[in-house]
Amino acid sequence: MNKKIKSNSIKEAKFSNLFDRHYNKLYNYAFKVLKETDLSEELVQETFIKLWENFEHIKESERSIESFLITTLKNKIIDDYRKKQTREKHTNLYALNTSIETHIDKQWELVQRIEDIYTTLEQKTTDIFKLSRDKGLTYKEISKQKGISIKTVELHISKALTTFKNGLKDYF
Repeated sequence: MNKKIKSNSIKEAKFSNLFDRHYNKLYNYAFKVLKETDLSEELVQETFIKLWENFEHIKESERSIESFLITTLKNKIIDDYRKKQTREKHTNLYALNTSIETHIDKQWELVQRIEDIYTTLEQKTTDIFKLSRDKGLTYKEISKQKGISIKTVELHISKALTTFKNGLKDYF
């Protein structure tokens, strides 16, 4: 038990020495790449945590430890960059989906509103208006088909257009 405590004390002293010796260099490197103080500190801290966890498996040479720290920090920076890219991609995708959904909802709402307006029109006005707009018939063709004057067709179309204009003013 006493040997384990002594071993931990030696490990802590060595680790503390390595931390003091390498922290500033690693932090400066991270900050140069990331340009963010908090993130740089966080990734350097994570790098030293990984060193602590793998301390027994790393060769004791200064070069080996420094190489481990730099490689670990580089990998953490790359991982952070990839996470940000993925997050941004998902955020953009979510925004696009939301935009498309909103557009579809508005289109559906508009179609529903048009259908509601049709129900407020007299059936004869609706029929004449649909012949004009849906079938593309001229006023003369509608008057002939319905057996009414062109002026009556104009009256029904005008009535329908006024109703649609008033009913759809919030959409345009």
